[in-house]
Amino acid sequence: MFLAPLVSVALLASGRGGCTADATKTLVSSFARSYSAGRVAAIDRMFAPEPRFQWFSSGAPGARAGAPADDRSTLRRYFRARVRAHERIRVTELGAGYDPKRRIVNFGGKLVRSADDTRPRRPPQDFKGAADCVSGRPTLIVWSM
Repeated sequence: MFLAPLVSVALLASGRGGCTADATKTLVSSFARSYSAGRVAAIDRMFAPEPRFQWFSSGAPGARAGAPADDRSTLRRYFRARVRAHERIRVTELGAGYDPKRRIVNFGGKLVRSADDTRPRRPPQDFKGAADCVSGRPTLIVWSM
């Protein structure tokens, strides 16, 4: 009876539970699709609550940096503003890896952003982030694009 919880903890600690590189890639792809579709409530739920949330930063258009990027309470407002600007993101490259010491999955790659307030045909840009594995499934804690 005590073996099952120990096995679950071991699987989570090894990254083989519900919080894997592949599960995080699926989460990132889902975030990009939902962001582009303007599903603010859905994308907000993909981010960890305080205090696990670290930051969501973005360059122009819709720059979000410094102290505002660290403020979880303003994330929905930021997403709503980008929805009004018809921002879309499309991930073109994505890699991820589990960090067992920190119990997070780091990810990064390239994406294309488009919006009413940006130049058309922008080249792919780098992005990176991290997902927290404390809950046993990936939850976004960092996003920088």
